[in-house]
Amino acid sequence: GDTTGGGGTSSGSSGQAGSGNDGIGGGLSGDGGAADDGCDKVDFLFIIDNSVSMQDQQTALINSFPAFMATIQSTLNAGSNYHIMVADTDDWGRCTAANCLSGDMSADTLCVAPANGYACATQFDSCDKQIGAGVVHPAGKGATNAPCTIYGGHRYIVEGEPDLAGTFTCMAQVGLAGHPSERPMDSLVAAMSVGLNAPIGCNAGFLRDDAILVVTFISDDPNYEDADGPQEWYDAVVTAKGGNADAVVVLGLTPNFEGCNLGKGTHWSEFVAMWGTHGLEASVCNLDYSPFFDQAVAIIDETCDGFIPPS
Repeated sequence: GDTTGGGGTSSGSSGQAGSGNDGIGGGLSGDGGAADDGCDKVDFLFIIDNSVSMQDQQTALINSFPAFMATIQSTLNAGSNYHIMVADTDDWGRCTAANCLSGDMSADTLCVAPANGYACATQFDSCDKQIGAGVVHPAGKGATNAPCTIYGGHRYIVEGEPDLAGTFTCMAQVGLAGHPSERPMDSLVAAMSVGLNAPIGCNAGFLRDDAILVVTFISDDPNYEDADGPQEWYDAVVTAKGGNADAVVVLGLTPNFEGCNLGKGTHWSEFVAMWGTHGLEASVCNLDYSPFFDQAVAIIDETCDGFIPPS
């Protein structure tokens, strides 16, 4: 159950506190050196398995988020200049109109019964049903079952969000009604795609050329149902970042550990390992994710220090 990719051994501390920014709303620091100035912005993508077994893991992730972001804001020059997006791991394969009527695929208990049938009775737009699109309207058993109110009107959180923890909780409570073929890497590739990031795409404006990208994915299911493999996933992310792999941090909470599902989900472990010191993996079964995210801050800080935005 050792950490894959060596990322956790690249730094033993959370780094130096960049410019002493004041947290949310503190704005950009414009007075650092060249390396410090290189990390004025961070784009966070959380890919969360929304299958039936994920309730405890979703709760653990949500519980760890406020401290993680507080540490990020006190450590990095980026301060509050963040984008934060949540994507789930399916494309609305269970709570379909047909399944809601028939009860097939356990839709009777996962879609019809919860919240007075909210997932079946509510109108959702096309982006809500698109894998890789930012989640803003989680529905079904264990989900928020309400639209999330997000400052700025995007499918992701931006600087100035008045209720960071509450809005993230709304988005990240993706629920348990996702299709059983969890596909976190398919979701990642879609989230990086030109179509979803186009000016009229679901995720328009999320990816910024002058920001580093921090991808966190969490799944307890070792299914090999993602398309392609680690190299293709890696290439999709690097391409989305203009060919700069050094502008990316990948954090994986996976089942491939002792006491969890060792030997399962090895394709995800291989993907994390491809990022070298910019990758970090831990067991999804250890429901205290705080040490994992504490370790991640050091990697993110180091990545920021070395980032040179494209001119």
